[in-house]
Amino acid sequence: MEKNVPKNMMQIGESFEQRYQPVLDFEGWRVAMLRHMPDTDFSNLKVVERHNETNEVFILTEGNADLIVCENGEKPGKIFVFPMRKNVAYNFGKNVWHHVLMSEDAHIILFERTNTTLENTDYHELSESDVQYIKNNSQFMQK
Repeated sequence: MEKNVPKNMMQIGESFEQRYQPVLDFEGWRVAMLRHMPDTDFSNLKVVERHNETNEVFILTEGNADLIVCENGEKPGKIFVFPMRKNVAYNFGKNVWHHVLMSEDAHIILFERTNTTLENTDYHELSESDVQYIKNNSQFMQK
């Protein structure tokens, strides 16, 4: 049983909170759990973000989620929207504009550098037409 393994041999991270929650940090990497929250709700879509010093990996393990990816530049370029497949790793490189929309039962595991902060992350407010484009191409609009 996992509780019998010495702590110096293994760390366990878990979270069931409806938010972004880091659960493990090791050798410069962070593992976090992401569950549905206001920022990931279809009805609250407003921004995309990019991390200037790290890649970010998303793995959907439960529910449904759409990834939003935009071509790079000072501002987001062409927008791509697609449903995530469960248990598939999606790796966004440094400086790639992105966002995720999640169903209420969705659970995503994230991997990123430990030093990822608000100071080295950029946010861009989407135009009304960009929001409408995303909504028109989201699996959540088609239900």
